[in-house]
Amino acid sequence: MDAGFAQSLLEHSPDPLLLLDPDGSISFLNHAAEELFGYSRTQLLGADASLLLAEVSREEFHGVLAGLDAATPRSAAPFAGSGRRFDGSALPVEITCSLIPAAAGSSVSAAPSVALAVRGTGPRNGLPPSRPGYVSGTAQTAQSRASATAPVRVPSAVAEHDDELRAGTLRDPLTALPNGTQFNDRLAAALRRPDPVDVLLLNLDDFKGLNDMLGRSSADELLVEVANRLRNCVRPHDTVARLGGDEFAVLLTECLNADAVAKRIADSLYEPLRVGGSLVRPGVSMGLASKSAHTLDGAELLRQADAALNAAKSDGKNTWLRFRPDMLHAPGHRADGETGLRQAVELGQISVHYQPVVSPGIGSVVQFEAFARWELHGRLVPPNQFLPVAEQSGLIREIGDEVMRRACAEIRPWLAGDATHSVAVNVSGLQFQNREFGTDILAIVAATGVSPRQLTLELTESAFFDAGSDVLRQLRQLRDAGVRVAMDDFGTGYSSLRRLKELPLDIVKIDRSFISMVTTGLEHLPFFDTMIKAAHELGLTVTAEGIETPAQAKYLMDRGCDALQGYLFAKPAPASELAGTMESALAAIDRVDAAR
Repeated sequence: MDAGFAQSLLEHSPDPLLLLDPDGSISFLNHAAEELFGYSRTQLLGADASLLLAEVSREEFHGVLAGLDAATPRSAAPFAGSGRRFDGSALPVEITCSLIPAAAGSSVSAAPSVALAVRGTGPRNGLPPSRPGYVSGTAQTAQSRASATAPVRVPSAVAEHDDELRAGTLRDPLTALPNGTQFNDRLAAALRRPDPVDVLLLNLDDFKGLNDMLGRSSADELLVEVANRLRNCVRPHDTVARLGGDEFAVLLTECLNADAVAKRIADSLYEPLRVGGSLVRPGVSMGLASKSAHTLDGAELLRQADAALNAAKSDGKNTWLRFRPDMLHAPGHRADGETGLRQAVELGQISVHYQPVVSPGIGSVVQFEAFARWELHGRLVPPNQFLPVAEQSGLIREIGDEVMRRACAEIRPWLAGDATHSVAVNVSGLQFQNREFGTDILAIVAATGVSPRQLTLELTESAFFDAGSDVLRQLRQLRDAGVRVAMDDFGTGYSSLRRLKELPLDIVKIDRSFISMVTTGLEHLPFFDTMIKAAHELGLTVTAEGIETPAQAKYLMDRGCDALQGYLFAKPAPASELAGTMESALAAIDRVDAAR
């Protein structure tokens, strides 16, 4: 039979016909199916077939599908349940399920399809009972995936359409989840219905560091495991998609408590993951947004979820937040972000907070790291929301100078109390594009009365290896004057260990993504010993950042780490709270020592 003619038969059949993707989503339907359920084709394409069943019937129906046996293909006993039309009204249906093995020429491991014969068995809002209909699909079950063998011929138009989908045009090839295109289609269809719609956006915190440390293969394994856990946290008719990289999205429809789902996901992903022979516990940040009377379209709902995601990251990561309208006015989401930031610089709204760095060996605070903050309408805006804007606009130079001046001046009394005390300031590689940057730093230090030996500059690895910059020359100039230099996020790059000896460097800071792998303190993580030993052999000191638990602190102390930093000791705070910050840090040191 000609493929076009077969396609025409399917389209114009008086019986309602649908085709289902392997996860149960609808990939084809004809006019009779639109008429039966009251949905348009656009509304149903990409939606889960469970949408056509009332909530009370879905679990039993999925049980019927799971009970089909490809080894002895036969129709299951008719399933009687409640269907659901577009207007929400119930539609009594009777469904007979039958397996259809894969088409001739397909791989022997290809999953069989499921033919669903659907008959409306009652009146539909005054309409007569529906005609018998057949719903063909490829709903995979654990049994069918394992036992599909005997090929049979199916209409060529159906086979061609199914092959196209299996090629991955709407699927992420790594996780087999729907991709961004299919997610957007399903979101658009869901918003056209009267039911509640919720969207969760999430990604893994510091995934680049995990990717560099674990290697590509293990990082992919991690993403697959995350995908599996997400699937297990939602109902069959909800959608989990991978949008790219480490970013996932969840579409909830007819959900009465989306916050509970967000918490379930957070709890599930908090459990350690075993990948590449190691236990990993990546942080996950999530943003939740829900359809309201003012929701315009899917793009608007995604924008809201993205704003909540960014706010979650700003709150310290590894958390989730529900969208609030004020999140759209954060600098990272304002169209006039550069203008607002420029005004902040001019009005003196850039302030500095300080986080202590403790030395386990001497049991005291030896350094404070300075963090830029933007004070906007009484709210503190964290760096990761405005520093990218500052770098793109060139304002990073002015902000960097202001932070340097404030840091040296505001904690000068503490620095004057002990020559071994120091302040660390983060600098961008872009600041070194000014060939006089090193000279300007020394001038600031001299003007504030601070010894150059009490200043530490922190740069990420990429800044050191920017071949087109003047970084190394200026860093050598600064070190000759006594300024110390630290490599931030150590271990996340590809060439750190090999090239450390070539760099003008005094300190390496182990990235927090590695620290998060320590949960009980009993883990076997030999790369810590390797990194710390390599640094010490090169005459460098080692600081571990992101310490949040006594177990992590003890683990790093036992391996000879020179200094520790993180929320366990204190969060960044203004200079006016320095005394309380140090008290908190010293109390945490005592607790860790007691635990040892």
